[in-house]
Amino acid sequence: MDSWGMGDTARLIGSSYGWMVTVTTPASAVAATALVAITSGTLPDLMSFVWFTGLFLVATLVLALAGALISVPFTYLLGRALDRVPSRAVHTAAHSVLAGVLAAGASSLTTSLWLNNLLPSIAITIAVAAGAAAAIATWRQLRPAPVVAVVPVVPVDDLHEETERVDAQRPV
Repeated sequence: MDSWGMGDTARLIGSSYGWMVTVTTPASAVAATALVAITSGTLPDLMSFVWFTGLFLVATLVLALAGALISVPFTYLLGRALDRVPSRAVHTAAHSVLAGVLAAGASSLTTSLWLNNLLPSIAITIAVAAGAAAAIATWRQLRPAPVVAVVPVVPVDDLHEETERVDAQRPV
């Protein structure tokens, strides 16, 4: 692998945030809302479901932006530590765990301060969303570059001259 730099770190964090915003957080929000409905034993009305899901999305995405900024030194150091590790799976797992741990810690702190530990499962849900987003982003960022065959372009005139030269060297 090439040496890990700040550009790699920024690309990975930006891509992870993009995956979190568009895929993993919406999926987690719906799953968390459904889990709350199932564990409470009552099926919420549609408006409650929409409001809770929307609140979860907005809160998570705002906090995820702060988390992305906080994760820069950790992501950079992990990338540097894994410089000599060729396994894409190891990189993916390590960055996924890092994102999940950072998200769990930050969201646990936030929920304990703001919600008085009302919903501790939110921290787990956010951690899973962050870890999944980091895994997707890392796997895609470290995919092997496509192999491109380089075919030299020879002008037709040069090809004709080469053919004449070869023909002239043949014994008759």
